[in-house]
Amino acid sequence: MSKARQVARAERQRLAAERAAAARAQQEKAAAARSRRERRSLAWRRIRIWQHGTGFRRNRERWGALAALAMCVLLIVFLFTGSFDAVVGTALVLVIALPVLVLLIVDRSRP
Repeated sequence: MSKARQVARAERQRLAAERAAAARAQQEKAAAARSRRERRSLAWRRIRIWQHGTGFRRNRERWGALAALAMCVLLIVFLFTGSFDAVVGTALVLVIALPVLVLLIVDRSRP
């Protein structure tokens, strides 16, 4: 092989290696940006409590059912006792126990 061909071949290989390195660097940069964007998006979704997810309607129905159950309990307490003090006490117990009821009824680990 002539010297000119060897030089041209070496130059082509060097350019190809540079292009490959530039492409790798670009891919790594894009992957880092995508990862950073996904982390930021996930953190923002965790912060935004009011954001409606895909199961918002189902969760809204569950919240409605839970509220109806609480109202029924309050009505039954009033009918049995006839005392507003007992109803207020029951309402306070329900407010305190509501997070536990929500965890039991609206379990996000199940689809």
